[in-house]
Amino acid sequence: MLFVIYILLGPVPWLMLIALSIGSRNRLRRLEVDRSQMNSPPPRLAFVVPARNEEGGIVDCITRLKNQNYPGATIIVVNDRSTDSTGRLLDELKTSIAALKVIHLEQLPEGWLGKNHALHVGTRDLDVDWLMFVDSDVTLEPNAIQRLVAFSEERGYDAISLMPALDARSMLERTLLPLLAVAWGVMFRIVMTNNDHRPDHAFANGQLFLIRKTCYEKVGGHECVKDQIVEDVMLMRALKSSGARCRLLLGQSFARCRMHTNLKQMFHGWARIFAGSSQRRVMPILIALVFLIAQPVLLFGAISVIASTHGLDQINWLIVTGLHAMSALIFTAWCYYGARQRMLNVLWLPLTWPILIVIVANALRVCFTGRVDWRGNAVKVNR
Repeated sequence: MLFVIYILLGPVPWLMLIALSIGSRNRLRRLEVDRSQMNSPPPRLAFVVPARNEEGGIVDCITRLKNQNYPGATIIVVNDRSTDSTGRLLDELKTSIAALKVIHLEQLPEGWLGKNHALHVGTRDLDVDWLMFVDSDVTLEPNAIQRLVAFSEERGYDAISLMPALDARSMLERTLLPLLAVAWGVMFRIVMTNNDHRPDHAFANGQLFLIRKTCYEKVGGHECVKDQIVEDVMLMRALKSSGARCRLLLGQSFARCRMHTNLKQMFHGWARIFAGSSQRRVMPILIALVFLIAQPVLLFGAISVIASTHGLDQINWLIVTGLHAMSALIFTAWCYYGARQRMLNVLWLPLTWPILIVIVANALRVCFTGRVDWRGNAVKVNR
């Protein structure tokens, strides 16, 4: 009985994850292999960029948007109460970029979160067909938006959110961020967001979010998620529930982004993402936490059983324990491969696994308390 339980709790979950991840990755890559052609003239489109204290990268961001191979696109940048030189840099850019419009915000209305309000203001009075929300730390390839809109128009989609390539520069980013992203994907079964028959199940990445403007207005825009800490996920759920055709896809050939560059940012940032995505429901995060803690316990327990048995029993335990360890390593290596990182990063698992457990445990705390640190401010995660 102990042997059967170990098989079911040890190697079997990893083998299932390997099979599911291979199948889901192929479905999520549909945009990257698509060759849809843009109509002429192209649909009217506006980039909407929230910017708060982004002096280090805002000029590059706007320059990249200006250089997109998309004729007639408007660029709206909302300077959200920046205390650095972001506002001045944007005003200087306006003199050389005719398509750029800058909005300066001085106050945050009660009941709103900053980014949500900035995006809400940025979409006012726009006479366009598509809205493209882009974070200022995203680097786009020149034909990215043209291909994205062409794909959406041809397939009849109303909203597409992309997961860009990871721009990881430190060992911590390269080894931990892919694990966190995969944990989020598995925890919430994000591949099911592309199931049109599940209007209650939807996820998005606000770094790159294309929405048909009529559908955006139908749900009330960002005003319907004005106090949501994961406004992208909640907006996608509102869109899908309204009947819009929504997709979450890989966009690694289209864009890259650097996020959460240090352990503190990861600790608070991913706790916010996990707790917000679950709407503070404890069960998905608790199951993930139990799984993460149980795996090394099961593995070391099996090793101790091997040491205390003999003959055929010892061989059986040795085979299944080896399968457990190998399947876990293969799945983790596949995760790094999918994130375009070195598969040998699995060698860092003895260090990254405990950190992953602590971050998920922090997300569980946020589910109970509703409080999390976000950009240096204490904010509440809603249910």
